[in-house]
Amino acid sequence: MKAWVLHGEKDIRLEERPRPAPGRGEVLVEVRAAGICGSDLHYHAHGRCGNFVPTRPFILGHEFSGDIVAVGEGVDDKCVGTRVAVDPSRACGRCRLCRAGRYNLCPEMVYYGSASVAPPSDGCFAGFVTAAARNAWQLPDGFGYPLGALLEPMSVAMHAVQRSGGVAGKSVLITGGGTIGQMILLSANACGGSRVVVSDLRPFAREFAEKQGASGTLDPANPACADRAREFAADGFEVVFEAAGVGAALNQGMQLAAKGATMVQVGTLPDGTAIPANLFLTRELNYVASWRFANVFERVIDLIESGKIDPWPLVTNVFPFENLREAIAEASGGGNVVKIQIENPA
Repeated sequence: MKAWVLHGEKDIRLEERPRPAPGRGEVLVEVRAAGICGSDLHYHAHGRCGNFVPTRPFILGHEFSGDIVAVGEGVDDKCVGTRVAVDPSRACGRCRLCRAGRYNLCPEMVYYGSASVAPPSDGCFAGFVTAAARNAWQLPDGFGYPLGALLEPMSVAMHAVQRSGGVAGKSVLITGGGTIGQMILLSANACGGSRVVVSDLRPFAREFAEKQGASGTLDPANPACADRAREFAADGFEVVFEAAGVGAALNQGMQLAAKGATMVQVGTLPDGTAIPANLFLTRELNYVASWRFANVFERVIDLIESGKIDPWPLVTNVFPFENLREAIAEASGGGNVVKIQIENPA
């Protein structure tokens, strides 16, 4: 099969790789659509992603959908031909955290297209991928492959909303209008947020958020930002999501949070980021983290199928599989993009 293999910083090559064979309890998925994540861009730009340093060349990508074309031992072959999206979380299923339903925190987690383990785990920027049958979720009729490839990042957003303890009837601020910030906006609206506001430096991100149903937007560089925020939440926002991964955005979120509010850390902040602890103390803020996701894939499918969430407008452009380099360039170019995907038509 053809596969895009990362060899180092800005060195990704289209190569021939052996087609994998499904093992016991696994299916073989022919990849039809795959999304480019921020982590893929970091690996490509720097040859690493934070503390995750590859020990050998590997295949990137973890947001994907496709067709089951073969099954391993113990899997009913009637599922061959089924259109699926794949939950890329491969947890041990045995540890304390897995048994408690928090498999996203499994110490033995193996994630597609990640160097969090050694050797790194190959991902979905390839013709075929094996997956545990239990991780392959059937796509409803009329549910296209591009929507299937959005389920993983949408699950990240929905998990963040659930980690907040609930947004129904509450004022919500999202700092960061990138892909995940826009998806949190959709999820918060679907879950009953009363006023959901997005803050971002980029005019494109603010305009996009308003089109996707934001109650309003904030420009953090505007001196009148705090006054504008009070128009939406006079006493501060009851739930704040930090989705930018920038210390200044975290600080802004805390400044605009209401007393007793909940802050959810979704973006990956640089090590050593300063946090004004006394602000948390005097406002008695709840600060929780949201890492990847657990047990929300099916809920996201249901919300999209019901029409309560429509993430399709977030797909800015789709490139042929063979044009992954061009897709990465557009995704990392800082332009007016949200989500870039590649496709491999049948």
